[in-house]
Amino acid sequence: MTIREIEPFAFGFKEADVSGIAPEYEREYRIACGIRRQCEETPISIDPKDWFVGPGCTYPNLGIHYSRGAGMASYPDLRNAQKERFPELATEIDALYDEFEPIRTHRMTGGSFTEKQHELRKVNACWGEGAGHANPDYEMLLRLGTEGIRDKIALFEKIHVDKAGFYAALRVALSSIEILADRYQALAREMLPAADEEDRRVLRRIIAAFNNVPRRQPLDFFEACQFFWLAYSFIENDSPGSFDYALGRYYERHDPEDRYECLKKLWELFHRVRAWNLCVGGSDEFWNDRSCELTYDVLRVARELHYQTPNITMRFHRNSPGRAWREAAITIGTGIGMPAIYNDECVCPALEALGIPASDSHLYCMNGCNQIDIFGKSHMGLEDGEISVIKALEFALFNGVCQKTGKDLGAHTGDAAAFATFDELLAAFYAQTDYLTDNVISMSNSCQRIFAKEAPNPWQSLVIQGCIEKGMDYKNHGPYYGHGQILTEGLPDAADSLAAIKHFVFDEKKYTMAELLAALQADYEGYDALRSDLLHWHKFGNDRDDVDEIYAAITDHIYRYGQSKETFRGGKFGFGCSTFERAAKYGRSVAALPNGRKSDDSTLADSIGATPGCDTNGPTALLNSVLKANQYLATSGNVLQMKFAKSQFNTEKGIESFIALAKTYFRMGGQTLQVNVLDAQELKAARLEPEKHRDLIVRVGGFSAYFVNLEEGLQDNIIKRTEQEM
Repeated sequence: MTIREIEPFAFGFKEADVSGIAPEYEREYRIACGIRRQCEETPISIDPKDWFVGPGCTYPNLGIHYSRGAGMASYPDLRNAQKERFPELATEIDALYDEFEPIRTHRMTGGSFTEKQHELRKVNACWGEGAGHANPDYEMLLRLGTEGIRDKIALFEKIHVDKAGFYAALRVALSSIEILADRYQALAREMLPAADEEDRRVLRRIIAAFNNVPRRQPLDFFEACQFFWLAYSFIENDSPGSFDYALGRYYERHDPEDRYECLKKLWELFHRVRAWNLCVGGSDEFWNDRSCELTYDVLRVARELHYQTPNITMRFHRNSPGRAWREAAITIGTGIGMPAIYNDECVCPALEALGIPASDSHLYCMNGCNQIDIFGKSHMGLEDGEISVIKALEFALFNGVCQKTGKDLGAHTGDAAAFATFDELLAAFYAQTDYLTDNVISMSNSCQRIFAKEAPNPWQSLVIQGCIEKGMDYKNHGPYYGHGQILTEGLPDAADSLAAIKHFVFDEKKYTMAELLAALQADYEGYDALRSDLLHWHKFGNDRDDVDEIYAAITDHIYRYGQSKETFRGGKFGFGCSTFERAAKYGRSVAALPNGRKSDDSTLADSIGATPGCDTNGPTALLNSVLKANQYLATSGNVLQMKFAKSQFNTEKGIESFIALAKTYFRMGGQTLQVNVLDAQELKAARLEPEKHRDLIVRVGGFSAYFVNLEEGLQDNIIKRTEQEM
């Protein structure tokens, strides 16, 4: 084994002939040549039991990560993994990686942040980046094939005559997937004589498929799956996007029994690579329903295989058929935490307020965990950053000083002990959320500029609309939509805390602000009565106007402030809430809170809903609280987590009650609902004996996961979620 054999991308990149390529397109062209070398030389294999083939690296190399900057996303880990596997090549590996070090984008982005921004990241007050997930237009790719894409390049190259280098890179990248397909077809032919009859049948199908795809449109669902999987796994396993929209037409005209087997085989591959978000259902711009047989069979296979991946999202609207609601509810009832359900009636208007026409707003799908993307037409961050709303409150109470580290990190908003009115405190809090938002935007836009210059992606530019048409890279203003997305942590916790301060300090005047601050700094030691008052005051999620109105007001301020800021990519920043697995980490990063929570408690709201365990008045009260905030402002996914007892889904009446609840929530302006179906005793048992509960799946924030694999603080959050009954 030689260094050239384990690093084909790196040598394709280094040895690219850039004569005649304009300097501004050299990096893009080199990356395309690296992709081509990877496709020409990386070892490939076929397991007929999988049915479908796609590039899986035999060993890690720069090519599998190049899209974040010539393969440098996991640079140190990648270097060490190679040296461990090939110790005899350690010196050559070090030399190669040292050569690539200057163009490692994560080194560049980190170097663009101020010292205070680095500190804000460390204390989990905020962070900003800007690389994000991608959502290629698989519908267009399958419909046109590489020959149609090549014709498209030729057309727009005549318009943008000054961008020849850009289009040269695209042609190289496009030829790469054809090279890979031809290699797989040749390998299948080579394997055919020695294979048994069952494997020969699959190998013949692979050979026949590659006589047509990827150059032309698939003839049936098997070919569509083969083309899709080759393209999906070509660079990085990201989000399948609007799966039934892209592949539904091929499913409709295929034998029902065989097409379902194809789907199951593809699902196994999705699970193997931990596929991100797969979206089904929804409406077109005229509110016609887009559900098809593939939509329902996606739910069927998810129930049958009971995997925690891929992360399924299902869209609903005014004309969604009863079958769609029922199939979704039955699937949720299996306990896999999927599908997450989204409301077109809320999401589409929110996107249209950003200037996206209805014809495209109704193409939205989810990317990553649950961030909103326009299928095949956008680079919308996914996500660009995050702020801790509760950390902003800590900064407001202590004039910008972090109570965990003692460092002066926030804005200077004055001594809170001197605030004479609640409005003064609220103004200081808003100044701190604005300050954190400004830092996120600064970090994100800085990263976006670096990614655009240093880490172009010619493959994504081929499969995201707008790039070929404009002659601009996916990361550099190419897609039609370049909006941004910033997430929030701890909105309900901040509302609970502010409501308690308002009541006990400013309205009732039972305590002074100085007493409150002293209690927080002492982590409530010696302040048991004060803590008890705060802990038992009204909490968000129980339909109490005093706290709900604060929640609505701070949400409105934060979300609107973000939309006033522009992304480098040419859009507006939007806000939302998708906590991923970070809720417990953010909870540990703040000291004692005015809602009565102590410093060592990792509990923090893991969605726009109540802090776990604080909603005690039933599901209707929780929904009433959440709906008092304007969810039409959220353009990055606005997750509401709910937990139901398994018995809720064991009867027809229970299923119908859940559907009625979800429909009411959507009709009143709710955006999304994610559901766990389990019970607290089962979760506690899994904590004690994880080996007996390894198949227990829970919904985390924007994805499902095996409960026993989650860190302890996150397990606590999920256990504390209120179990709803209707």
